Amino acid sequence: MKVPLTNMAVLACLPAHLVLVSTASAFAPVSTTTTAFSVSKTRNGLAYQPQDKNLLARFATNEGGNPFQSFIGSIFKENEVETAEPEKPKIPDFVVDPSYSVAIGFAVYGILFLVLLQGSIFGVVLGGLNVLFASFLAVQTYRLRFVFDETSFELKEVDSGGLVDSGENVVVGGQNRWTYDSFVNWDFFPSVEIPILVYFKETQTSQEKWSEGPGQLDKVGGGQIHFFPAIANCKQLENQFQIRGCATVDS
Repeated sequence: MKVPLTNMAVLACLPAHLVLVSTASAFAPVSTTTTAFSVSKTRNGLAYQPQDKNLLARFATNEGGNPFQSFIGSIFKENEVETAEPEKPKIPDFVVDPSYSVAIGFAVYGILFLVLLQGSIFGVVLGGLNVLFASFLAVQTYRLRFVFDETSFELKEVDSGGLVDSGENVVVGGQNRWTYDSFVNWDFFPSVEIPILVYFKETQTSQEKWSEGPGQLDKVGGGQIHFFPAIANCKQLENQFQIRGCATVDS
């Protein structure tokens, strides 16, 4: 293999240690492989001996601490822009609007019984009970609010200064506040379009309480059952249960 005189002159000035010579140069046919040669003077001229065929791989990984590659790498690292994951938008707290639909419904039924069955004890008793229950629901609708905050679903009372704690649960005790991740199911009866009862089931209540009260009605999957009359806007309740990630059997 003949080496051009210009290259020979340059190489003759170099000290006899490793140098990088690309095989894409005049020393060999075009190739993408880079080889290390040692250059030494002999009687017949210069001798080239390959020293490290894995030099390209070592150069790529900067093995041996190549200063030029470290400098280039530091430039690119400085220009790198860290992309942080966008934060999920915070869902604002929400107070569900009251709904007097159920109270009005029971009041209408009570009045109908009183009118249609007037003069009979059955009509007076049945109609009176419906009107009395309607009055109870109206009072509860006025004084209670269902609140969704960042972590929990809570029942609060209306006070002159705003909303306050509603106290302990009358059935199983404990605060009327349940975290969203404790929900295992929720629904509306008979439907969300014509709601009378709201139902949800949670595992936050201690397990020994699960069989108390309405918990005796459903022991499948575990958890404490809660029922309350639909004294709030059930479309809003449904929407909040969904966007807060409350689990449901249908999901």
